[in-house]
Amino acid sequence: MRNLELAQLLRTANPWWSRRRRASWVLDDAELTARARHEWAPATATARGALADLARQPRPRTVTLVVGPRGVGKTTAVKDVVAHLVADPAVDPRRVVLVPAQRVDAAGATHTLAPPDLATVVRTPTRTGAPASDEPRVLVVDEVGTVDGWPGVLADACRRGDQVVATTSVLEPADLQALEALAPAGSVSVRRLHPSSMSEVLLALPAGGTQDVRAAYLHHGGLPRALAEHRDLGDVGEEFVAWLAAGLHVDVCRGADGCPLDELLAAVCATTDRFVEPEPLARTLGLTTGEVGRLLTRLEDAHVLDPRRGLVDPLLHRLASLIAPARHASPSVEHIAAFSH
Repeated sequence: MRNLELAQLLRTANPWWSRRRRASWVLDDAELTARARHEWAPATATARGALADLARQPRPRTVTLVVGPRGVGKTTAVKDVVAHLVADPAVDPRRVVLVPAQRVDAAGATHTLAPPDLATVVRTPTRTGAPASDEPRVLVVDEVGTVDGWPGVLADACRRGDQVVATTSVLEPADLQALEALAPAGSVSVRRLHPSSMSEVLLALPAGGTQDVRAAYLHHGGLPRALAEHRDLGDVGEEFVAWLAAGLHVDVCRGADGCPLDELLAAVCATTDRFVEPEPLARTLGLTTGEVGRLLTRLEDAHVLDPRRGLVDPLLHRLASLIAPARHASPSVEHIAAFSH
Protein backbone atom coordinates (compact mmCIF):
# COMPACT_ATOMS: atom_id res chain seq x y z
CA MET A 1 0.00 0.00 0.00
CA ARG A 2 1.10 3.56 -0.59
CA ASN A 3 1.72 5.77 2.43
CA LEU A 4 -1.37 7.81 1.59
CA GLU A 5 -3.51 4.65 1.75
CA LEU A 6 -1.90 3.62 5.03
CA ALA A 7 -2.54 7.11 6.40
CA GLN A 8 -6.23 6.84 5.52
CA LEU A 9 -6.37 3.45 7.21
CA LEU A 10 -4.82 4.86 10.39
CA ARG A 11 -7.03 7.95 10.46
CA THR A 12 -10.12 5.76 10.25
CA ALA A 13 -8.84 3.39 12.96
CA ASN A 14 -7.77 6.18 15.36
CA PRO A 15 -10.65 8.67 15.69
CA TRP A 16 -9.39 9.81 19.14
CA TRP A 17 -6.63 11.81 17.43
CA SER A 18 -9.35 14.42 16.84
CA ARG A 19 -10.11 16.50 19.95
CA ARG A 20 -13.82 16.39 19.14
CA ARG A 21 -13.76 12.59 19.00
CA ARG A 22 -11.56 11.88 22.02
CA ALA A 23 -14.51 10.74 24.15
CA SER A 24 -17.30 10.10 21.64
CA TRP A 25 -15.54 7.54 19.41
CA VAL A 26 -16.62 4.66 21.63
CA LEU A 27 -20.29 5.36 20.79
CA ASP A 28 -19.95 4.35 17.14
CA ASP A 29 -16.92 2.06 17.09
CA ALA A 30 -17.86 -1.04 15.10
CA GLU A 31 -16.56 -3.66 17.52
CA LEU A 32 -17.70 -1.93 20.69
CA THR A 33 -21.21 -1.29 19.36
CA ALA A 34 -21.44 -4.90 18.13
CA ARG A 35 -20.55 -6.07 21.64
CA ALA A 36 -23.09 -3.71 23.15
CA ARG A 37 -25.85 -5.27 21.04
CA HIS A 38 -25.12 -8.76 22.33
CA GLU A 39 -22.81 -8.66 25.33
CA TRP A 40 -21.95 -11.50 27.69
CA ALA A 41 -21.00 -9.37 30.68
CA PRO A 42 -18.94 -12.02 32.57
CA ALA A 43 -16.58 -12.37 29.58
CA THR A 44 -16.19 -8.59 29.32
CA ALA A 45 -15.37 -8.39 33.03
CA THR A 46 -12.84 -11.22 32.75
CA ALA A 47 -11.06 -9.61 29.80
CA ARG A 48 -10.96 -6.22 31.49
CA GLY A 49 -9.51 -7.80 34.60
CA ALA A 50 -6.83 -9.57 32.59
CA LEU A 51 -5.71 -6.27 30.98
CA ALA A 52 -6.49 -3.87 33.83
CA ASP A 53 -2.87 -2.86 34.41
CA LEU A 54 -2.50 -1.88 30.75
CA ALA A 55 -5.46 0.47 31.00
CA ARG A 56 -4.14 2.40 33.99
CA GLN A 57 -1.16 4.04 32.33
CA PRO A 58 1.30 3.50 29.45
CA ARG A 59 4.09 1.01 30.09
CA PRO A 60 7.01 1.84 27.76
CA ARG A 61 9.43 -0.81 26.52
CA THR A 62 7.00 -3.69 26.93
CA VAL A 63 5.23 -6.07 24.55
CA THR A 64 1.96 -7.66 25.65
CA LEU A 65 0.40 -10.34 23.47
CA VAL A 66 -3.33 -10.88 23.94
CA VAL A 67 -3.91 -14.39 22.66
CA GLY A 68 -7.02 -16.48 22.14
CA PRO A 69 -9.27 -18.08 19.52
CA ARG A 70 -11.40 -16.12 17.10
CA GLY A 71 -14.49 -14.64 18.71
CA VAL A 72 -13.18 -14.68 22.29
CA GLY A 73 -13.15 -10.88 22.57
CA LYS A 74 -9.53 -9.84 22.03
CA THR A 75 -10.28 -6.80 19.86
CA THR A 76 -12.91 -5.38 22.20
CA ALA A 77 -10.62 -6.06 25.16
CA VAL A 78 -7.77 -3.97 23.74
CA LYS A 79 -10.21 -1.27 22.63
CA ASP A 80 -11.36 -1.05 26.24
CA VAL A 81 -7.70 -0.44 27.14
CA VAL A 82 -7.48 2.29 24.48
CA ALA A 83 -10.70 3.89 25.74
CA HIS A 84 -9.30 4.15 29.28
CA LEU A 85 -5.96 5.52 28.12
CA VAL A 86 -7.26 8.21 25.78
CA ALA A 87 -9.87 9.32 28.32
CA ASP A 88 -7.13 9.99 30.89
CA PRO A 89 -6.30 13.73 30.87
CA ALA A 90 -2.68 12.84 31.68
CA VAL A 91 -2.28 10.82 28.47
CA ASP A 92 -1.86 12.52 25.10
CA PRO A 93 -4.27 10.54 22.87
CA ARG A 94 -2.06 11.20 19.85
CA ARG A 95 0.56 8.83 21.21
CA VAL A 96 -1.93 5.92 21.05
CA VAL A 97 -1.87 4.24 17.61
CA LEU A 98 -4.19 1.38 16.71
CA VAL A 99 -2.97 -0.65 13.73
CA PRO A 100 -5.54 -3.07 12.23
CA ALA A 101 -3.22 -5.71 10.80
CA GLN A 102 -6.30 -7.52 9.56
CA ARG A 103 -9.68 -5.98 8.86
CA VAL A 104 -13.00 -6.92 7.25
CA ASP A 105 -14.53 -4.52 4.74
CA ALA A 106 -18.22 -3.70 4.25
CA ALA A 107 -18.59 -6.57 1.76
CA GLY A 108 -17.23 -9.08 4.27
CA ALA A 109 -13.86 -9.53 2.55
CA THR A 110 -10.79 -9.94 4.76
CA HIS A 111 -7.74 -7.75 4.18
CA THR A 112 -4.34 -8.29 5.79
CA LEU A 113 -1.46 -5.82 5.84
CA ALA A 114 1.58 -6.86 3.83
CA PRO A 115 4.74 -7.29 5.95
CA PRO A 116 6.38 -4.10 4.55
CA ASP A 117 3.22 -2.11 5.34
CA LEU A 118 3.14 -3.34 8.95
CA ALA A 119 6.82 -2.46 9.31
CA THR A 120 6.27 1.02 7.89
CA VAL A 121 3.32 1.80 10.16
CA VAL A 122 4.90 0.45 13.36
CA ARG A 123 8.45 1.69 12.83
CA THR A 124 7.61 5.13 11.36
CA PRO A 125 3.99 5.95 12.20
CA THR A 126 4.37 9.65 11.43
CA ARG A 127 5.15 8.77 7.80
CA THR A 128 1.70 7.22 7.54
CA GLY A 129 -0.39 9.95 9.11
CA ALA A 130 0.06 9.48 12.86
CA PRO A 131 0.47 12.78 14.75
CA ALA A 132 3.93 13.58 16.06
CA SER A 133 4.51 12.61 19.69
CA ASP A 134 7.32 13.56 22.05
CA GLU A 135 6.49 10.60 24.28
CA PRO A 136 6.84 6.88 23.59
CA ARG A 137 4.00 5.45 21.55
CA VAL A 138 1.37 3.03 22.71
CA LEU A 139 1.07 0.77 19.64
CA VAL A 140 -1.99 -1.47 19.60
CA VAL A 141 -1.73 -3.99 16.74
CA ASP A 142 -4.84 -6.09 16.12
CA GLU A 143 -4.40 -9.64 14.72
CA VAL A 144 -0.66 -9.24 14.25
CA GLY A 145 -0.15 -12.99 13.84
CA THR A 146 -1.64 -12.84 10.34
CA VAL A 147 1.42 -10.90 9.07
CA ASP A 148 4.69 -12.70 8.33
CA GLY A 149 7.74 -11.42 10.22
CA TRP A 150 5.77 -9.66 12.95
CA PRO A 151 8.07 -10.59 15.89
CA GLY A 152 10.92 -8.48 14.54
CA VAL A 153 8.66 -5.49 13.94
CA LEU A 154 7.22 -5.55 17.47
CA ALA A 155 10.65 -6.11 19.02
CA ASP A 156 12.02 -3.07 17.17
CA ALA A 157 9.25 -0.89 18.57
CA CYS A 158 9.88 -2.16 22.09
CA ARG A 159 13.62 -1.52 21.86
CA ARG A 160 12.85 2.00 20.63
CA GLY A 161 10.95 2.62 23.88
CA ASP A 162 7.35 2.15 22.76
CA GLN A 163 4.71 0.05 24.46
CA VAL A 164 3.19 -2.61 22.22
CA VAL A 165 -0.13 -4.36 22.84
CA ALA A 166 -0.90 -6.91 20.13
CA THR A 167 -3.74 -9.35 19.67
CA THR A 168 -3.38 -12.59 17.77
CA SER A 169 -5.56 -15.60 17.16
CA VAL A 170 -2.55 -17.56 15.92
CA LEU A 171 0.60 -17.87 18.02
CA GLU A 172 3.21 -20.26 16.69
CA PRO A 173 5.82 -21.29 19.29
CA ALA A 174 8.65 -20.26 16.96
CA ASP A 175 7.22 -16.74 16.65
CA LEU A 176 6.96 -16.34 20.42
CA GLN A 177 10.53 -17.57 20.83
CA ALA A 178 11.73 -15.12 18.17
CA LEU A 179 9.94 -12.22 19.85
CA GLU A 180 11.41 -13.06 23.25
CA ALA A 181 14.89 -13.36 21.74
CA LEU A 182 14.69 -10.04 19.86
CA ALA A 183 12.94 -7.89 22.49
CA PRO A 184 14.65 -6.62 25.66
CA ALA A 185 14.91 -9.29 28.37
CA GLY A 186 11.75 -9.58 30.44
CA SER A 187 9.74 -7.20 28.27
CA VAL A 188 7.37 -9.77 26.71
CA SER A 189 4.23 -11.07 28.42
CA VAL A 190 1.33 -13.15 27.17
CA ARG A 191 -2.27 -12.73 28.34
CA ARG A 192 -4.64 -15.50 27.25
CA LEU A 193 -8.40 -15.19 26.82
CA HIS A 194 -10.47 -18.38 26.71
CA PRO A 195 -14.08 -19.26 25.88
CA SER A 196 -16.25 -19.64 28.96
CA SER A 197 -16.41 -23.16 30.34
CA MET A 198 -19.69 -24.78 31.31
CA SER A 199 -18.90 -24.29 35.00
CA GLU A 200 -18.36 -20.56 34.38
CA VAL A 201 -21.68 -20.34 32.56
CA LEU A 202 -23.40 -22.16 35.42
CA LEU A 203 -21.95 -19.67 37.92
CA ALA A 204 -23.17 -16.78 35.76
CA LEU A 205 -26.68 -18.26 35.58
CA PRO A 206 -27.37 -19.44 39.13
CA ALA A 207 -31.14 -19.39 38.57
CA GLY A 208 -30.95 -21.72 35.58
CA GLY A 209 -31.41 -25.45 35.99
CA THR A 210 -28.15 -27.36 35.66
CA GLN A 211 -29.44 -29.66 32.94
CA ASP A 212 -30.99 -26.81 30.96
CA VAL A 213 -27.78 -24.76 31.13
CA ARG A 214 -25.73 -27.80 30.14
CA ALA A 215 -27.97 -28.53 27.14
CA ALA A 216 -27.79 -24.91 25.99
CA TYR A 217 -24.02 -24.77 26.50
CA LEU A 218 -23.47 -27.87 24.37
CA HIS A 219 -25.43 -26.08 21.64
CA HIS A 220 -23.94 -22.56 21.69
CA GLY A 221 -20.59 -23.02 23.46
CA GLY A 222 -18.68 -20.43 25.44
CA LEU A 223 -17.66 -17.68 23.00
CA PRO A 224 -19.07 -14.41 24.37
CA ARG A 225 -21.14 -13.37 21.38
CA ALA A 226 -22.50 -16.88 20.88
CA LEU A 227 -23.63 -16.97 24.51
CA ALA A 228 -25.25 -13.55 24.25
CA GLU A 229 -26.95 -14.19 20.90
CA HIS A 230 -28.40 -17.46 22.19
CA ARG A 231 -29.74 -15.58 25.22
CA ASP A 232 -31.10 -12.64 23.16
CA LEU A 233 -32.17 -14.30 19.90
CA GLY A 234 -32.68 -17.93 20.82
CA ASP A 235 -29.69 -19.14 18.77
CA VAL A 236 -26.31 -18.10 17.42
CA GLY A 237 -26.74 -15.70 14.50
CA GLU A 238 -25.69 -16.43 10.92
CA GLU A 239 -23.54 -13.27 10.77
CA PHE A 240 -21.38 -14.39 13.66
CA VAL A 241 -21.06 -17.92 12.26
CA ALA A 242 -19.92 -16.53 8.88
CA TRP A 243 -17.44 -14.16 10.56
CA LEU A 244 -16.02 -16.96 12.72
CA ALA A 245 -15.68 -19.30 9.75
CA ALA A 246 -13.95 -16.63 7.65
CA GLY A 247 -11.44 -15.92 10.42
CA LEU A 248 -10.66 -19.59 10.96
CA HIS A 249 -10.22 -20.07 7.21
CA VAL A 250 -7.49 -17.43 7.29
CA ASP A 251 -5.87 -18.90 10.41
CA VAL A 252 -5.94 -22.55 9.40
CA CYS A 253 -6.16 -22.60 5.62
CA ARG A 254 -4.21 -19.37 5.06
CA GLY A 255 -7.07 -18.32 2.80
CA ALA A 256 -6.42 -21.11 0.28
CA ASP A 257 -9.49 -22.16 -1.73
CA GLY A 258 -8.32 -25.77 -1.82
CA CYS A 259 -8.66 -26.13 1.94
CA PRO A 260 -12.37 -26.39 2.81
CA LEU A 261 -12.68 -25.54 6.51
CA ASP A 262 -16.01 -27.31 6.91
CA GLU A 263 -14.56 -30.59 5.60
CA LEU A 264 -11.62 -30.34 7.99
CA LEU A 265 -13.75 -29.61 11.06
CA ALA A 266 -16.25 -32.33 10.16
CA ALA A 267 -13.42 -34.84 9.71
CA VAL A 268 -11.90 -33.91 13.07
CA CYS A 269 -15.26 -34.56 14.72
CA ALA A 270 -15.82 -37.82 12.83
CA THR A 271 -12.38 -39.32 13.56
CA THR A 272 -11.65 -38.11 17.10
CA ASP A 273 -11.55 -40.93 19.63
CA ARG A 274 -9.30 -40.68 22.66
CA PHE A 275 -6.86 -38.53 20.70
CA VAL A 276 -6.89 -36.62 17.43
CA GLU A 277 -4.86 -38.83 15.07
CA PRO A 278 -3.51 -37.77 11.63
CA GLU A 279 -3.92 -41.16 9.92
CA PRO A 280 -7.73 -41.49 10.02
CA LEU A 281 -8.03 -37.80 9.21
CA ALA A 282 -5.81 -38.24 6.17
CA ARG A 283 -7.93 -41.14 4.92
CA THR A 284 -11.15 -39.17 5.41
CA LEU A 285 -9.84 -36.04 3.69
CA GLY A 286 -7.80 -37.76 0.97
CA LEU A 287 -4.60 -35.99 2.05
CA THR A 288 -1.18 -37.19 3.11
CA THR A 289 -0.42 -37.49 6.80
CA GLY A 290 2.13 -34.70 6.40
CA GLU A 291 -0.51 -32.35 4.98
CA VAL A 292 -2.93 -33.27 7.75
CA GLY A 293 -0.21 -32.83 10.37
CA ARG A 294 0.34 -29.24 9.17
CA LEU A 295 -3.39 -28.52 9.36
CA LEU A 296 -3.61 -29.96 12.88
CA THR A 297 -0.67 -27.82 13.97
CA ARG A 298 -2.42 -24.76 12.57
CA LEU A 299 -5.61 -25.68 14.45
CA GLU A 300 -3.57 -25.91 17.64
CA ASP A 301 -1.76 -22.64 16.96
CA ALA A 302 -5.16 -21.02 16.34
CA HIS A 303 -6.25 -22.21 19.82
CA VAL A 304 -9.22 -24.20 18.56
CA LEU A 305 -7.86 -27.75 18.99
CA ASP A 306 -6.56 -29.74 21.93
CA PRO A 307 -4.93 -32.82 20.39
CA ARG A 308 -5.81 -34.88 23.45
CA ARG A 309 -9.49 -33.91 23.53
CA GLY A 310 -10.63 -32.40 20.25
CA LEU A 311 -12.11 -29.01 19.41
CA VAL A 312 -12.06 -26.66 22.39
CA ASP A 313 -15.60 -25.28 22.20
CA PRO A 314 -18.98 -26.87 21.47
CA LEU A 315 -19.82 -24.35 18.75
CA LEU A 316 -16.72 -25.44 16.82
CA HIS A 317 -18.08 -28.98 16.73
CA ARG A 318 -21.25 -27.67 15.09
CA LEU A 319 -19.54 -25.16 12.82
CA ALA A 320 -19.27 -27.47 9.78
CA SER A 321 -23.01 -28.17 9.90
CA LEU A 322 -23.72 -24.44 10.27
CA ILE A 323 -21.42 -23.51 7.37
CA ALA A 324 -22.68 -26.23 5.01
CA PRO A 325 -25.84 -27.87 6.41
CA ALA A 326 -26.46 -29.74 3.16
CA ARG A 327 -23.14 -31.60 3.49
CA HIS A 328 -22.74 -32.06 7.23
CA ALA A 329 -24.96 -33.17 10.07
CA SER A 330 -24.36 -31.75 13.53
CA PRO A 331 -22.45 -34.14 15.85
CA SER A 332 -24.45 -35.73 18.62
CA VAL A 333 -24.73 -34.07 22.00
CA GLU A 334 -22.86 -37.04 23.46
CA HIS A 335 -19.94 -36.51 21.08
CA ILE A 336 -19.77 -32.79 21.84
CA ALA A 337 -19.87 -33.44 25.57
CA ALA A 338 -17.13 -36.06 25.34
CA PHE A 339 -14.76 -34.20 23.05
CA SER A 340 -15.02 -30.54 24.06
CA HIS A 341 -12.07 -29.38 26.14
